[in-house]
Amino acid sequence: MNPKTKDQGYLTFAQGEQYLQCAYLLALSVKTYCNINDFTVVTDCDVPEYMLAAFDQVMHLDTLPVFANECLAWTLTPYRETFKVESDMLITSNIDHWWAGCRLRDVTFTIKICNYRGQIVNDTKYRQMWQENQLCNAYNGFMYFRHCVETKEFFHRCRIVLDHFDMYKNKILSNCRHEYADTDVFMSIAATELGTELFSVPTLDYPTFTHMKPHINNFNTDDWRDSVHWALTDDMIFCVNGYAQTRPFHYYHKDFCTQELIERYERL
Repeated sequence: MNPKTKDQGYLTFAQGEQYLQCAYLLALSVKTYCNINDFTVVTDCDVPEYMLAAFDQVMHLDTLPVFANECLAWTLTPYRETFKVESDMLITSNIDHWWAGCRLRDVTFTIKICNYRGQIVNDTKYRQMWQENQLCNAYNGFMYFRHCVETKEFFHRCRIVLDHFDMYKNKILSNCRHEYADTDVFMSIAATELGTELFSVPTLDYPTFTHMKPHINNFNTDDWRDSVHWALTDDMIFCVNGYAQTRPFHYYHKDFCTQELIERYERL
C-alpha cells in the first residue's frame, strides 16, 4: 500500500495511450478550474515529459485484465481523501466545495446523472439490471473515498465480486445482461451487499456528472457531436448547444480529446 502523504487529490486510471491522452486533458481541466487540484495518474504507458507539468504523481502499473486495476484504487492513491474520476471526463468549473459534502460518507458515489441541459435524467435504458435486482445505482465515473478501514473493506469486496462474477451472473443476479463485470457493475454489487445507504448522501445534488450517451440526451445518433454543437469560449466556459457546462463532463467518445483541445488548456 502506498503511504497516504497528501490530504486531497484526483486519481485516474489510464490503460493504453489513448486513455493517457484523456487523462492528461482531465488533469489540465482540474488545474484550470479547481484550487484543490493535485492529480495522480496510474498507467501502463511511458508518460511523455510534457505531461508531467499536469501530473503531480505518475504511478506505473503493469497491464491488468480489463477493469481489474480499479480495485486497487484504495491501495494506490497517495491521498487521504480521493476523487476518483474516469479519464474521459472534463472538469468544467470549480468543484472544491464538493469535498465537504462527499466526506459525509467513507465512499460517496454519483447516484444520479444529468443531461447536457443540467437536468437529472432517467437512466433506465442503461440500468435495467440495476432496477430489476435493486442494486445501488452507483456510477464510478466520479466518486469519492477516504482512507479508512471501511473503504478498504469496500474495495476488497469489489475484488471478490470481480473474481466471482460468473457466480453472480449465473446464480444471483436476475436477467444479467453483462458477460463480464465492468467497474460500475462490480462496485454497485459490492455497495449493495454492504448497504446501499452507506454510499450516497441523499440531501446533496453531488457528486454527479453530465453523461453524453444518446438515450440520456434524447439523441438519435450514437455520437453526440452529430446531434449538438459545442464550444470552449476564450474565458474557458465549456458550452453544449448554448448550455454552459458546470458539472464534470463525460464526453464518452475518446476521440473528443484532440490535440487542438489539449492545447487550449495548455495555454493557461
